[in-house]
Amino acid sequence: MNRFLIHFLGILTLGLSLNACQNAPSATEEATQEASYERLVSLSGSVTELLYELEQGDKIVGVDVTSTYPADKVTELPKLGHVRQLNVEALLSLQPDLVLAERTDEASAALQQLEAAGVEVLWLDGSFTLDKPLAQAEQISEKLGLNEELESLRKTYETDKAKLQQARKAMEGIPKVLFIYARGKGSLMVAGKNTAASAMIELAGGQNAVQSFEGFRALSAEGLMEAQPEVLLLFDSGLQSLGGVEGLLQIPGLAQTPAGQRGHIIGMDGLYLLGFTPRAARAAADLSGRLQALPDAYTLN
Repeated sequence: MNRFLIHFLGILTLGLSLNACQNAPSATEEATQEASYERLVSLSGSVTELLYELEQGDKIVGVDVTSTYPADKVTELPKLGHVRQLNVEALLSLQPDLVLAERTDEASAALQQLEAAGVEVLWLDGSFTLDKPLAQAEQISEKLGLNEELESLRKTYETDKAKLQQARKAMEGIPKVLFIYARGKGSLMVAGKNTAASAMIELAGGQNAVQSFEGFRALSAEGLMEAQPEVLLLFDSGLQSLGGVEGLLQIPGLAQTPAGQRGHIIGMDGLYLLGFTPRAARAAADLSGRLQALPDAYTLN
């Protein structure tokens, strides 16, 4: 082989090598290509709703039992139990690319088991504020690349917040509202401070009737006497579990409260009311309007 041919082949080999390097994806591009999330599992009703609002519903392959909205969409999806009593085997069989859960459930042994098995979990932050849905949407958008969908959601949510402010301006007093969590007459709890119920009541322009403790405690006649609620607030499902308004007022002490005497009882869907979902501002405005329909129950400033 003469020198000219050897030189030519060397140049050709070098050129091909350089071309291959130029066309090869960078480490960042490879990571982006690998992070294709097409099979999502949501372990929170509010997160499931958020995914639908971000137009990712067609990627959801499984949900937890709190995922009830949108009803016409989630009914057909596999239910994996509650996040703290998760059917891990059923979840793994769905072969998810990404599991979405709320940071408050990070201690769940089932979720820790999933991560140990190599399943990627996106932990979503947020407290009981109107900013929670947008903050979580931003986390999801960053992970899935949903800039346009996020902007659309943000505009809708800001409109809802403006409507809430208008509803609050119409308030003429501050009603004392007691939230009762009911699962039949044998299981009745009331919400104290630092709960989703207390936060929503205040967002709607009311005052939580219980200020003496945090979290939830069993309903007691003594507590009712101290709280003197002017409005009773429950989930629709909880009210039904007691046999409706008549059944509720048969519980000792409730009929003697200002709320019981006036029949000021409000029932709302659980996820809508306390899920702090993308409908949170709408729910607060809705509750505010219902409270304003009971003006004689208000404690005026």
